[in-house]
Amino acid sequence: MPALRLPRRFSAPATIGIFAASGIVDIAANERAVAYFEGLGHRVVIAPHVACRWRTFAGTDEERLDGFHQLLADPSIDVLMQVRGGYGWSRLLHRLDYDAIAASDKIIVGFSDMTALNLAALSRTGRVSFAGPMSAVDFGNGDVAAFMEAHFWPLLAGASHGIDVRGSDHAYPPQLIAGTIWGGNLSLLTHLVGTPYFPAIDGGILFVEELAEEPYAVERLFFQLYHAGILPRQHALVLADFKHCQPATGRYPYSMNEVVDTLRKLLPYPVLTGLPFGHVREKITLPVGGHGTLRIADNSYRLDFSAYNFDSSLARIAH
Repeated sequence: MPALRLPRRFSAPATIGIFAASGIVDIAANERAVAYFEGLGHRVVIAPHVACRWRTFAGTDEERLDGFHQLLADPSIDVLMQVRGGYGWSRLLHRLDYDAIAASDKIIVGFSDMTALNLAALSRTGRVSFAGPMSAVDFGNGDVAAFMEAHFWPLLAGASHGIDVRGSDHAYPPQLIAGTIWGGNLSLLTHLVGTPYFPAIDGGILFVEELAEEPYAVERLFFQLYHAGILPRQHALVLADFKHCQPATGRYPYSMNEVVDTLRKLLPYPVLTGLPFGHVREKITLPVGGHGTLRIADNSYRLDFSAYNFDSSLARIAH
């Protein structure tokens, strides 16, 4: 994997560029997000074609790709934020301008389908990006979560950040684990295995979330990562939210608790639960490719992040 390339450190007021590379956009929700950002004193630039529709996508592949590339090339923009998830990035990965991604120090953030870009950028260029909130989904829902805000703006602006997770049901002894923090949506992770867009990370702290998959199917995805040799090479697995991952009626009710039990028997390192991230209102933001430190205690753990950005103003002075 290439040497790490760190994004700039967030400084307010900023210019936030909003793009749509996946599903059709709820324009009203996105307008509420724009009003929220402007109310904080930020300037907002919206990519061309965000209001477009083609099949299930926010425009054709060419329109969505062009919108992202235009914002990436705009020197006034500090943060690139996806509108929503869905499906779409898989159609674009082979057409991305990775040289432009490597050369840019913009903050790039999103989750769900954005996992594909997060991992591809890390694998192809070493670029650290962020798994975190999206404009229409999280800032345009009419009820922005204070918890999410407290773990978004400070993380982007700081050299380090962390989260305490209490009440985690585990029996692991106290220990300290350090490594690269990486991951995202489980389906997207497994989808990229065997491609040039999957980062080769050893000794990492892998975080995963999923939406609306039956638990047996979730377990099958984990076994794909295991049989591909990816899970055995990590130092910890941290499970975030698995929203609507319930067994179907009419068959044995295989549960997420049984999936966790399987993973804990399979893997020789801690498998932790309860990370507040995923398709939920109250979510943290995580640096994909940054340094992570996991401190495990009785029925709890703390995950700290560092080495995921740099102070661009100081860098300019230094040069």
